[in-house]
Amino acid sequence: MVSLIKYYRKPGITESQIEAANFKIQSVLSENIMSSLSTEVCYYIQADAQMLSSEEESILKWLLSVPFEEHNLSSKPSLQEDNNSILIEIGPRLNFSTAFSTNSVAICHSFGFTDIHRIELSTRYLLVFNEGSKLSREEEDAIVAILHDRMTCCRYKSPLTSFNLNVNPEPVFEVDIIGEGQKALEKANKDLGLAFDAWDIDYYTKLFQKKAKRNPTNVECFDLAQSNSEHSRHWFFKGRLVVDGKEWPQSLFKMIMDTQLSTNDNNVIKFNDNSRDLNLRASGNKSGA
Repeated sequence: MVSLIKYYRKPGITESQIEAANFKIQSVLSENIMSSLSTEVCYYIQADAQMLSSEEESILKWLLSVPFEEHNLSSKPSLQEDNNSILIEIGPRLNFSTAFSTNSVAICHSFGFTDIHRIELSTRYLLVFNEGSKLSREEEDAIVAILHDRMTCCRYKSPLTSFNLNVNPEPVFEVDIIGEGQKALEKANKDLGLAFDAWDIDYYTKLFQKKAKRNPTNVECFDLAQSNSEHSRHWFFKGRLVVDGKEWPQSLFKMIMDTQLSTNDNNVIKFNDNSRDLNLRASGNKSGA
């Protein structure tokens, strides 16, 4: 049975980070009602067994602890919510394994802990308020919002018991371009937030009506919106540049790339169209693309 083993370590963030978090929290409170802020982190460990051997547990605690601070790691949380406090736990979204998890699991496997499959790390904030003070729902939501990036993290309303999301996937359906024409794609563009412009809608309507002769699915429309976007294709960035009726000899993209022609000879990073293709050279010579 796959289960989650939990270890807690305090403090969760550094003193300077606590000071910064405290400043942000105070900025959204209507009054100065918070008396203290404490933090800890929680390691959620997915393993085949609910219990580790004493040797495995000893090594794992050593791996998770800050050097010379093993006493700050515990299987029980140090922060507890009461009537005068609120506990906010922020962790990574669970629909993907983080880089932290991938590296941590690789280290565990190198120690022979092959029954460990995933390790995620959350941060727990305990906000203690003055006696009789009460936090409004709006203030609580505002505090949660400033403590994390909603793209990669979310709030855990209770300690995790599993990494399984149990989320029903969105249904796959056809956009009826064959039957309804351009109006079907215009509706999908609005409902799905595809950000197609008029040229895109006209082009893809003709593509599926006359060439593919079938309806696209909502998944295909999402893919087209991403893979043919300005971010991916640089339609504007690499396009013809006309200023005051006169075409400029270079595109915006070319002008930026040509700055390399006047740089010094010890440049070790060369601008490239795709960041994944950047070549980082250890030598002092100018690199190639």
